Amino acid sequence: MSAAEQGVGGGRASATRNVLYEAAAALFVERGYEDTTMADIAERAGTSRRTAFNHFPAKGDIPMLWTRRMADVAVDVITGSAGDPAPERIRAYFRLISELVEAEPELTRQMMLGWTAATGPIRYESQLLADLTPLLRDGQARGEIRPTVDVAEAARTLSDTYMGVIFRWVRAQDGTAAHDAGQHAVPHGGIELILTAIRTPG
Repeated sequence: MSAAEQGVGGGRASATRNVLYEAAAALFVERGYEDTTMADIAERAGTSRRTAFNHFPAKGDIPMLWTRRMADVAVDVITGSAGDPAPERIRAYFRLISELVEAEPELTRQMMLGWTAATGPIRYESQLLADLTPLLRDGQARGEIRPTVDVAEAARTLSDTYMGVIFRWVRAQDGTAAHDAGQHAVPHGGIELILTAIRTPG
């Protein structure tokens, strides 16, 4: 197969994966994560179950992709702000993810339920770590983050704190409130406490 043909095949595979993801997201909102099967997702996407399992070997892989997609959007935006101080870029990163979370509260709820059901918090390191670590390292190199701060530990603490905030926010959603994102802004107090502790004074 030529490189051009591989590119076409890769694009087709990516498109199929996206269709499956969108079908799953819609079904999770309509029926709930637990009541949606991979067969349902394949049917909604107009593909075979085999194709669905080729792209997502387990239903729990879909919430993982949801997390990564949100973080990628935030990373794309803050990439253009490389000249800003690291603490501000980290704030912007979490703020952007929060806006995506709040925009679709029921989808967030179902994806978080799915991630938990798949034992994601136990089996996997947070995908946020890969984004936060270079931001913190850059800030430390520029004197914005205390030189004594363990960057890996700071990234993990920020990630763990934010995931805890999201879980609490999800628990706060009920009935019609779950469909009114404006009623429940994701709090960032914990993130601010950490940033205050690690940034260089002044």
